[in-house]
Amino acid sequence: MTDNILKPGRYINGEWNSVHKEWKEGVLKVALCFPDIYEIGMSHLGMKILYGILNQEEDVVCDRIFAPWSDMEKKIRLGQAEFLSLESGRRLKEFDIIGFSLQYEMNFVDVLNMLDLGGVPIFSNQRSGHDSIVIAGGVGVFNPEVMADFIDVFVVGEAEEAILEIVSVVRSWMLDPGCWRTKALEELSKINGVYVPISSIQHPVSSIKKRIIKNLDTAYFPTNPIVPYIQIVHDRIGIEIMRGCPHRCRFCQASKIFQPLRIRSVEKILEITSRSVENTGYEEISLLSLSTCDYPFMEELVRKLEERFRALGVKISLPSLRVETFNNDRMPGIVKRAGLTFAPEAGSDRLRNRLNKTMENEDIIKKANLALKSGWRKVKLYFMLGLPDETYEDLDAIIELSLQIKSVSLSINPFIPKPHSGFERGAMDDVNLLKDKQRYLLSRLNAKPSGKRIRVDFPVPEMSVIEAVISRGDRKVGGLIYRVWEKGARLQAWGECFDYKIWEECFTECGIDPKDYLKKRLDDEILPWSFVEA
Repeated sequence: MTDNILKPGRYINGEWNSVHKEWKEGVLKVALCFPDIYEIGMSHLGMKILYGILNQEEDVVCDRIFAPWSDMEKKIRLGQAEFLSLESGRRLKEFDIIGFSLQYEMNFVDVLNMLDLGGVPIFSNQRSGHDSIVIAGGVGVFNPEVMADFIDVFVVGEAEEAILEIVSVVRSWMLDPGCWRTKALEELSKINGVYVPISSIQHPVSSIKKRIIKNLDTAYFPTNPIVPYIQIVHDRIGIEIMRGCPHRCRFCQASKIFQPLRIRSVEKILEITSRSVENTGYEEISLLSLSTCDYPFMEELVRKLEERFRALGVKISLPSLRVETFNNDRMPGIVKRAGLTFAPEAGSDRLRNRLNKTMENEDIIKKANLALKSGWRKVKLYFMLGLPDETYEDLDAIIELSLQIKSVSLSINPFIPKPHSGFERGAMDDVNLLKDKQRYLLSRLNAKPSGKRIRVDFPVPEMSVIEAVISRGDRKVGGLIYRVWEKGARLQAWGECFDYKIWEECFTECGIDPKDYLKKRLDDEILPWSFVEA
C-alpha cells in the first residue's frame, strides 16, 4: 500500500500512546477526522483532547483519520489502497459518528473529499436510516451555514462536555431497529450549543449560544498524547495555560469566540507537564494560549518549570508574544531562544491604535533589539495588509520599523474581516489592490540600505480572498465548495495544490460574484452567522 508514497508514516498506525479497542457489536464507534494531512492534524491540541476524552469511555471506540496527500489519494481512487481509520482500519461509513475539526476554511473542500473516500453521502439530506451522523466543531463553525448542506450537527464552542452529551444521545438510539438516525438528530438539536441545520429536525432557531468550559483546572487534559513516528508541525508537548484573551483587538476573531478569559493554575500546569514528559519522552514544552505572556503567574511558572526540568534538558518554547508584556528578564535558561515572534499587525502607532492594539513602535524596536543581544537568534514580525483606514504611509511605516531591528523577518498577511470580530461588517481589499500593495512594499524593501537583509513572506492573495469568501459565506458558497471539489481541487490550504483557476471557473458556474462577500455590510443587514452568539 505504501509503495511510491512520499511519507508512509502518515498512514501506518501503531504510534506510542495510540489507543486500540475491540471493534464489537454494541460499542459506539467514533471517527475523529481532520481535513488536512497527518502532520497538521496531529499538531492540533483540540483533537488530542477529544481523542483522550472519548477513549476513556469503556463502550466507545475512537479512531483517527486524516486527509490523504495526492499520492495516496491516487492509489485509493485506482483501487490500489483503501481510505481507512488508523486504529481499527475501518472505512468512515462503518462509524456511528464522524467528527470533523474545522479550523481553516481552505480545508473545507477536503471534508467533502474525505466523506466521499469513506463511502458516506456528501449531502446530509442524502443520508438516511442507519447512516453515520456527521458532526463538525472548531472555529470554522462560528459561521456554520457554509457547510450546512454537508454536516448533520454543529457543535459551537468548546466541545469537551458537549461531546459526551452527544455520545450519550447517539448511544441511546443506535440500537433502535427503526430509523434511529432521525430520532437521534431530534434529540441532539436540544443540546445547548448544538445546531442541527436540517429544517425538518431543528426547532426554530433564534440563536445558538456557544459552549464554554468554566474551569480549566477541572477540565480534561491529555497527559499521554500520541507520539508520531514522523516529524509533525508542532513536534513537542503543548500545554494550554490559558483560554481566552484579556485584550480586545478589533480585528481578532479568536479573542471573541474564546472569551471569557480562564486561567489554569501553576500547580495544575506542573502536574500536567510532569506527566506528559514522563509519558512521551519529549524534550520541549510549548506554553499555549492566545497571549502567553499575559499569564498572570508567568514568573512563578517558568521558575518552577526550570527547577523541575532543567536537569532533564527539557526546554520551554513560547508562541507569538505581545511586546508590552514581554520581559526578557523573566525568561531564564530553560526558555528556548531560537526565535522571537511579535505581532504588531500595523506599521504605524496610529493604525495600531485603530485596531485597539496598544504596543508602540519605540517599544517594539527596543525589546526586539534587547532580545537579540540576550541570545534570541532572530525576531519575526507579523503584519496585516489592507486594514481599515490603511494608507501608504502606514505601509512605509512597516519598512521603517523593520529597518531599525538588527535581524528581522516579516510575514505580511492580507486582512480578512472575519465573523464575530470587531470588523465583521468591514470590506476586504480585492486581489488586484492586495497585489499592488505587495509590489509597493517589495519596491521599498529593494530600496533599503545595502547590507541590511530583511526576509519577507507574502501569502498568495488569491488564497486569502477565497478564505474570506468562505468565512463570510452562506449556503450558496457551500454549493461553490462542492463544485470546486467536483472539479478535482484538493488540499487547497497548500500553496503547491491551490488552484485559483478552478475557483474562478466555479464562481462563474455557480453564479457567485466574490465581491458580494468582500464588500462592506450595512449595519442593519442580517449576516449569515448572526444567529450564533459568540
